[in-house]
Amino acid sequence: MHGRALLSAYLSPSTVVQPLIHRWYAIPFLAAPHTGALNLAKRYVPALRSYLASPQKHERALANPSMFGAPFIDAGPSGPEGVQALLDQTLATGDPKLRMAEDIDTLRTTLRKLGDGRALTSIYQDLPESLKGIVELVYDTANSPSVRFFESLVYRSAAAQPEAQVLSLLERHNPRQPFIYSSPVLPHGEGRTDLRLPFAAEVLDELFAARLRPVDVEELAGRLGIAEADRAGFRRLFTAEAPRGYVPNETGGVRMQYFGHASVLLDFGGFTVMTDPTIGYDDDGFPQHYAIADLPESIDVVVLSHGHSDHFSLETLLQLRRRIKTIVVPQSSGGSLADISLRAMLEHYGFTDVVELADMQSLQIGPATITALPFLGEHGELDIRAKMVPMVRLGGRGFMFATDTSPVDPTVYDLVSKEIGQVDALFIGLECVGAPMTWLYGPLLDEPMSREHSVERGLRGSFAAPADRLAERLGARQIFVYALGIEPWLKHLTGCWYDPEAEQLKQSEILRELAGNRGVGAELLYITAERVWPVVDAS
Repeated sequence: MHGRALLSAYLSPSTVVQPLIHRWYAIPFLAAPHTGALNLAKRYVPALRSYLASPQKHERALANPSMFGAPFIDAGPSGPEGVQALLDQTLATGDPKLRMAEDIDTLRTTLRKLGDGRALTSIYQDLPESLKGIVELVYDTANSPSVRFFESLVYRSAAAQPEAQVLSLLERHNPRQPFIYSSPVLPHGEGRTDLRLPFAAEVLDELFAARLRPVDVEELAGRLGIAEADRAGFRRLFTAEAPRGYVPNETGGVRMQYFGHASVLLDFGGFTVMTDPTIGYDDDGFPQHYAIADLPESIDVVVLSHGHSDHFSLETLLQLRRRIKTIVVPQSSGGSLADISLRAMLEHYGFTDVVELADMQSLQIGPATITALPFLGEHGELDIRAKMVPMVRLGGRGFMFATDTSPVDPTVYDLVSKEIGQVDALFIGLECVGAPMTWLYGPLLDEPMSREHSVERGLRGSFAAPADRLAERLGARQIFVYALGIEPWLKHLTGCWYDPEAEQLKQSEILRELAGNRGVGAELLYITAERVWPVVDAS
């Protein structure tokens, strides 16, 4: 639009929408106030200080392409001045979170000192203000003391800080954006338009609805609180061209469309089920792929397998908030720091129909049955329950999404195989290398962990041989390798890219050979794919 006003226009399919908290990308462990407090205090503020102590060290490290994803800040054009400004702003405005992080650590120290089996009730009177009313002090069956959080109340505490939330809009994807875990998103004049609104604000749904229907851009800008000086940049996010729209499934069967990573859309007669939506945009400079413009106007069910940021994407979910009818999530254990409730988070951020499933629970919705199967591995051997291997039955077909699971004990699936029926397609991740456990969970731990143990308990999925054994035990008729994080438009989110020499891709070839020896097809999903399964008559 080049800054010119249009009375009526669509939000461009190339417009990127990034949710930020204190200018850091809103991964789930930052979006939850209590874990966000620990991440801000123990990951992000130290990272800013490390950079300012030696900007050259960070720049030299990132000059090596293989260091993309390492814990070094890429400040871009903002440089040290921008990082210093962010640190100053964070220390000035982030006190509710920083105080909560300090108070959590103080409370855990107190519990280690006094939690020897005696009653813990006397500690409540000395709880710091930031934790009053939102925690319960408990023992486990080994008589070890710990803290349980009332998560729905945590979102009502001062540490929720809706004023620190920003939706940052870009005209198109920046393929050079730094890794979101290591670098903040600094407002350094690269064409960003920042909406300083809480993620739960209903007016944002009007912006996202403009993907499908034209809006009065100037009127919307006023409703979003965009200053006159920023209006020209906001107008450039819109286009007079109508969106291409969703292509209906007219095959009569169950159609699968692969949107990248772990995002799979199933369509049976117009009834749609989508897994782990982390969706890219048009005009990103990469090979043609399904993008947010290719989604249907209404998605009947979204199924989220677990709460890692490449599977639980607030960036995508917020844009689809009013297009999703039902979201299915795994049930958490209830209040531990590592096992945050996905339901509580989604409801806080404005989602209205969220269904939790515990292991082996099923939801019948329309023509689909969704079952939560046990999910082994990939979570550093922490006691995390908010994870599931979704099994979707649709059109008489069975689709299992074993995403990042590691079948360390495949007997689990022997016990459930008779109940879940035929597996027509097994989707499985071969992220067999993985990051050390502390890379993700370090800020949440009571005490530091040795590098050796962190690596041993790395965040890894399956190798080829166990994946093939799992497929054989399930009688899977087709295997798809996915969720490797190698789509080029996701590099800033996953820290990965397509490398034929990477162990994950080598394992994919090994799996193809192993399965082929049994007469079963196995293929790697990459960039885009589409398949159709004829309906099976259930009678």
